[in-house]
Amino acid sequence: MARFQILSLIGGGIRGAFTTAFLDQIEQKLGRPIAESFDLIAGTSTGGIIAAGLALGVPAAEMHDFYVRYGEKIFTPRPPYQAKGFYRFIFPFANWVFKKKTGGNLDAAFRARFCPHALQESFDEGFGDRTLKSVEFTRLIIPSVNLTQGEPHVFRSRHLPLGVLDQDIKISDVVIATTAAPTYFPHRTINESDYVDGGVWAADPSMLAFCEAIRIQQFEQHVESYSHCKIDDIHLLSIGTGQAQYSLSPPGPDAGLLYWASRVADLMGTSQVQGIHLPLKFLLAERYRHVNFRMTEKWGLDAVENIPQLFDTGRKRADEKFEMINECYLQHRRIPFQPVLSSDKKIELEQFGFE
Repeated sequence: MARFQILSLIGGGIRGAFTTAFLDQIEQKLGRPIAESFDLIAGTSTGGIIAAGLALGVPAAEMHDFYVRYGEKIFTPRPPYQAKGFYRFIFPFANWVFKKKTGGNLDAAFRARFCPHALQESFDEGFGDRTLKSVEFTRLIIPSVNLTQGEPHVFRSRHLPLGVLDQDIKISDVVIATTAAPTYFPHRTINESDYVDGGVWAADPSMLAFCEAIRIQQFEQHVESYSHCKIDDIHLLSIGTGQAQYSLSPPGPDAGLLYWASRVADLMGTSQVQGIHLPLKFLLAERYRHVNFRMTEKWGLDAVENIPQLFDTGRKRADEKFEMINECYLQHRRIPFQPVLSSDKKIELEQFGFE
């Protein structure tokens, strides 16, 4: 049976700088694009930006250069919030109390922290007018959340019939949707639906990618000229953006909004990523490898001051892990997929669970 390899890129805001440096160093040692060795690339949030570029056939060096040029620009703070009417008299005091209790700024209670225009300009320049239809180098999935429909959404290349439905969406819109972390950036409106960061439900898209590989297998079993894979043929490499070391001590026997407001998102995100490893290790055993680094202190999604250290850490981890990755993953060459050309196939494949 055909071997099927997945590259999964975890979210983490500006900590994606680690991922780009890591992949760039791997490619320099390998002497060719790393995407040539993977049949499916999945990425969430910052990982979605990198995954989109790799799936288009863009060398990791160019994605790394993108973070060099635009990393700080993407996190451009907005000017201070200007309260209006009566609220302009009480806002400064309320802001002082809120910051003292939570460590945050009350500006974020009224709008997203960072300027959406800088984000838009960066991705428009990076991806141009290319749409999901142009992703044919290798398969791609990028999770997000459709707020309008009230459900998760997976943007994908045309390797499945569902991919045809999103084929005309600009890649810049897709990556803005998957990076639209609530409170950090405004939601993204695409075709009259509002989307936010895929990290809300799939900060680590590895399990989603594993399920996608099974869906691809089921689909290709009913399409002529494909070489089919089984679960035992699936190999997955995931790249993290820093393993947080956290320990919380809630005040007294109870804690409310003032304590949890600045902590619950980090707790949920970190626990979600850590919780993915156990089932994948059980399902794939030695066919699942995870590369990461330990953070000795909390590095936020917007900690742009850490970019140089993230680049350096990424290169060092690549040097340490290259032999293992080369032996386990890089001897494989992807089998180019045949893009599905019409969403009409969606109807005839409903019996296989693709409704």
